[in-house]
Amino acid sequence: MKRFLLHLAPLPVLVACIYPFAWMFFSSFKTNREIYRPAQLLPEDYEWDSYSALWSGEYLPFLDYFIHSILVSGGQAILATLVTAAAGFAFAKFGFRGSGWLFGVAVLVILVPKQALAVPLFEWMAWLGWQGDLWSLALPGVASGLGVIFFTQVFRKVPGELVDLARVEGLSPVRIFALLLPLVAPALVTYCFLHFILSWQEHLLPLLMLDDENLTLPIALAKLKDSSHRIPEAVGMAAATLSLIPVVVLFGLCFRKMKTALVELSLS
Repeated sequence: MKRFLLHLAPLPVLVACIYPFAWMFFSSFKTNREIYRPAQLLPEDYEWDSYSALWSGEYLPFLDYFIHSILVSGGQAILATLVTAAAGFAFAKFGFRGSGWLFGVAVLVILVPKQALAVPLFEWMAWLGWQGDLWSLALPGVASGLGVIFFTQVFRKVPGELVDLARVEGLSPVRIFALLLPLVAPALVTYCFLHFILSWQEHLLPLLMLDDENLTLPIALAKLKDSSHRIPEAVGMAAATLSLIPVVVLFGLCFRKMKTALVELSLS
């Protein structure tokens, strides 16, 4: 009985966490009158007009913004994972002059707020001629001090004998790095997922960098909120629900690898 009660103890917290998402999902099928009616979770009739309005672009080109977010967040997460993993591998397994100083720079980058870098990044992208393009948002996010530190710790756990043996065989550092990647696959998946989430919910840089036709999903949701006087509330709920789909799907696919990586890092 005591064990049963212990399992029930987290239930109120679980309900409190899930209820807002459930309300958002079911509200996407409601009318405005039903949404503002208190204590009504389920709609009287399930209406799909909100979703059809989004996909048809009746209020804004939602599908284009959705694809932009997928391209930017997915591309940035993959590139950032490869770049920071390579940097962490170099710091962990190859001693070179100035490595300590460069690692300190990676630590300092974490301490600098993104807001302080927004204007310099904007001017840099304008100088390159990329201002307003999706590249202006994807490339700056590839460099991550947190990723460098994370993968440095990950590769320090890899036995040095493997690297020494590969050197004896005459393999290049790039080839050694490629051979070690399967050994740290859980860490790669974990960081890629976390970076995807951070990029997916980014609001400041897309608002500053992108033109109206290249906006990402968070900006589209903000536009829906600002236009709530003429757009049904159910449309905003449907847009918010659709924006969660990539995150939920990716979490389901990556959960096992993430769990393995977190357990390994906690034991190191």
